[in-house]
Amino acid sequence: MEKSYRVDIFLIALGLATLVVQRFFLNPDTGGGSWLGFRSTKVEASAPIRAAVMPEPEWTLTFPAGSKYQDLTPPEGVAPNPFLEVRRIVNANGPVRDYAGKDTDMRQLLLAHTGKDYLFVLQQQAANEMLRHELFHHYYTDPTQPNMLEAIGFYTDQLLEAKSEDAKLIYMCLRALKGHWPQEQIAQAALSTATRVQAREKQATADTATAHGYHRQVYARELKKMAGRLKNHGKVDKPVDKRVDS
Repeated sequence: MEKSYRVDIFLIALGLATLVVQRFFLNPDTGGGSWLGFRSTKVEASAPIRAAVMPEPEWTLTFPAGSKYQDLTPPEGVAPNPFLEVRRIVNANGPVRDYAGKDTDMRQLLLAHTGKDYLFVLQQQAANEMLRHELFHHYYTDPTQPNMLEAIGFYTDQLLEAKSEDAKLIYMCLRALKGHWPQEQIAQAALSTATRVQAREKQATADTATAHGYHRQVYARELKKMAGRLKNHGKVDKPVDKRVDS
């Protein structure tokens, strides 16, 4: 009897041990249960993680090498932050049919910061905003309107003074200014921009892997061709596209 009792206890203990091994070691669950200090863990293969593709900004600004304003760090001691003023003007004017008021605000902003070492940033910000969002839209409607052409010329000058390397935007401006600016002036602007862009050492990410970098190089070559034809033959070249595009 005693021997049979011991056998029963042994079999029960063996069965319990088997259940424990199966439960916590061979088939662990995901409930985070623990036994004798061992936490059961179920490892699952994670789904493939795809890197998020960040959209490129609408435009890029050109900074001199080593500029302290490279990341749009506000000028020390200047308030309000001048690099937010173009956006403030845009918000204050809202959607407009007549760009005259917005144009006046932009010119007053540039005048207020004349002579500052950060003026080149404001010149590029204001020019990009006015040309892309206002003036070119009017140019498509009536490319002969004198006030509109004067404004395109003004903001083209801002880009040139700021030494912008946005070759595509400057190409668009010079095409629009055909007949409004003298050919010699257009040729000089085209050549100076092309020379500046092509002299800059190419950076793999900036100049080959982005749309802005690609356009910068392509349109620099077109600007150089434009300058050559205007100087040598007095002829205006055919545009890369059928019309000026943004």
